[in-house]
Amino acid sequence: MIETQARVTVVESGYAWIESERRSGCSQCSSSDGCGVSTLSQLFGSQHIRMRLSDPLGVQAGDDVIIGLSERRLVTAAAVVYMLPLLMMIVIALAGVHLGYGQGALVLLSITGLLTGLWLVRYRAGRETLNHRYLPVMLRKQPAGSCQFVTETEFKGVHHE
Repeated sequence: MIETQARVTVVESGYAWIESERRSGCSQCSSSDGCGVSTLSQLFGSQHIRMRLSDPLGVQAGDDVIIGLSERRLVTAAAVVYMLPLLMMIVIALAGVHLGYGQGALVLLSITGLLTGLWLVRYRAGRETLNHRYLPVMLRKQPAGSCQFVTETEFKGVHHE
């Protein structure tokens, strides 16, 4: 389970709107100073994600909660996003080879297959947002005033004695 902290902003009957800061996956890395992805994430700044989740914990506005997402679901979604366009490109190009098209036509067919795959990913993503299996869940309340672990990158510039 991948976990992160979020804050409850609004509570409705049985649901809560939560807000969480989107972080780059490598912001925790010790070599983030030399990393291009880290530099890009700093360039675009932090983004907040807001979503409506079911509320099994009975939270109130202002509460900090820990939300989680299944690693298996995340890996499955990532595999579909990356593999479907590539597979469509290869399958349509191979069909063109089988039908005897020339190289120029095969390039156009490959691009068409890639774009078709990207469209299918977008179509599926639109349908899957309605699927609760791909939404994070509230795991537990974060106690008020609890100690938080802070990464090295968040402490840069702070001198400790």
